[in-house]
Amino acid sequence: MRKGPMSGRREQGAAIASASTPAPSGDRIGDYEGSSSRARLLDVVPIAWLDLLLLAVADLPLSKGEPAVVEAMVHSLAAILPTYAVGACFVAEPGAPVGGPREIKRLPEGMVEPPAGTDPTRIFPGLAYEHVATIPGSATGSTLHVASDDHELDPDGSPAVNLVERAASALGRALPSAGAIGAAMERVRQEAAALEQRMVHADKLATFGQVAAGVVHELNNPLTSIVAYSDYLIRRAIESGGQHLDDVERLRRISESANRMLRFTRELVSYARPSGGAAGPVVLHSVIDRAIAFCEHVLVAAGMRVERAYGAEVLTVSAASEQLVQVFVNLITNACQAAPPSEGVILVATSVTASALEQRSIVVIIEDNGTGIAPEHVPHVFAPFFTTKGEKNGTGLGLSIVKSIIGAHDGDIRVESELGRGTRFVIDLPEKR
Repeated sequence: MRKGPMSGRREQGAAIASASTPAPSGDRIGDYEGSSSRARLLDVVPIAWLDLLLLAVADLPLSKGEPAVVEAMVHSLAAILPTYAVGACFVAEPGAPVGGPREIKRLPEGMVEPPAGTDPTRIFPGLAYEHVATIPGSATGSTLHVASDDHELDPDGSPAVNLVERAASALGRALPSAGAIGAAMERVRQEAAALEQRMVHADKLATFGQVAAGVVHELNNPLTSIVAYSDYLIRRAIESGGQHLDDVERLRRISESANRMLRFTRELVSYARPSGGAAGPVVLHSVIDRAIAFCEHVLVAAGMRVERAYGAEVLTVSAASEQLVQVFVNLITNACQAAPPSEGVILVATSVTASALEQRSIVVIIEDNGTGIAPEHVPHVFAPFFTTKGEKNGTGLGLSIVKSIIGAHDGDIRVESELGRGTRFVIDLPEKR
């Protein structure tokens, strides 16, 4: 309390308290436990003020952060105590978005800001009396203030002081919630901004895919001509006796390269074509082989080789084959992107398991010896837009799509990984009998 000389108001306040409140028979419960005189004084606060304070507490804007909560409380106290100067000195916790001391002041109507005094602990140093209520639980020492030139601002008997103390106690409970809500909303804002950026990137990729499909279509005709003419020239060279064997070999290479490009473009168009939607019996090994063939260029670029360990049985599932091809293309591509510096291997193995009810399911394992996944990232690999590759190397949608397709086929997929040792994806699909 910072105040000037007191008059007989102290005794008058005590008399009012004792007249209106019976003497306590023991310690009080709550913030005022153990202080019977303080407990008696609390009953002096007008009921109308308490009702207004209760409404103010209920309306605190917790979602707008701690500074807004303190400002709202100061505004409400100024409305309840129109003849007093009310304010707060709010200091945010270290690391909070709004840091540093922040003074919030509300003066009575018609009052001019009094001249500054010399006491640094006061925010109304020009007024004679100022009560400072520390907000409980505030590690930074945030405070509520009420000030006046009227000597009735007595800590031992003033209803205004007791009301501000109660307001400070309410803020002590509200500020942690406001801080938590504010931090959560800031995280949501950041995630929404990141999601928007990824959606824009995904839209760009979709547009690029449409352009690429048109380019592939345009390439098919000239590639077909190159293959046809090179085959014709090879036949003629052989029929003429093969006098220029070097030219024949060159023509073979041209034909092989053109055929490879043609297969690639046709597979690309087939892969990009929307699925017919209807599921039917699909030989799983054929689907996997198609996916591996489609990824041939990726495998070569990454220096990875594929080892097949197929079960002896012909395994059939009920599925849309294009969708399963997409699953294995995504998994093989992921393995290539995590390729080790040398001797990269992708193992594709299949087997059959039977449950207690003799329901057989097909297990497909795709395992690589690449860089692996960090333990903290493993739980999130199937989350949409989660990626550790950066915006230029991935959208974070591949594994989310894989999980969605497997789930649509009544299957399950899980991942096991060890950083620096490799990653294993295990897929369970019900067998079609």
